[in-house]
Amino acid sequence: MNSYEVIFILDPVLTEDGVEAEIGAVREVVAKKGGEVAEVQKWGKKRLAYEVKKRRDGQYILMKVGGPGGVVADLDRHFRITDTILKGMVVRAEEPRRRTRFQSKPSRSHGEVGTATQEVGDGELQ
Repeated sequence: MNSYEVIFILDPVLTEDGVEAEIGAVREVVAKKGGEVAEVQKWGKKRLAYEVKKRRDGQYILMKVGGPGGVVADLDRHFRITDTILKGMVVRAEEPRRRTRFQSKPSRSHGEVGTATQEVGDGELQ
């Protein structure tokens, strides 16, 4: 199961009940594909950088979703056909990797001696 971050912008004229209805509709789309919604954050009404569907403001919603890859196509389709959703995007969320700065070198046993050069029969180095 993959983790995704889903962000969408709703029409600013929606009431609180309308916003909850749209969040419920997105939850249903995820549930139909066998996914689950882990978290929902309502960021509130914000000014858009440019006009989208003749609107200058929008209500931002962020959802953290887990599910199979097919859920992405269904969410994109839902965003396109729903009039109250101005824009939507689905991004795969990856766990942050731990970066090790220094890696330990494999230890050698006391009996081994490593040399970079070896003498060949007539005194030449290889």
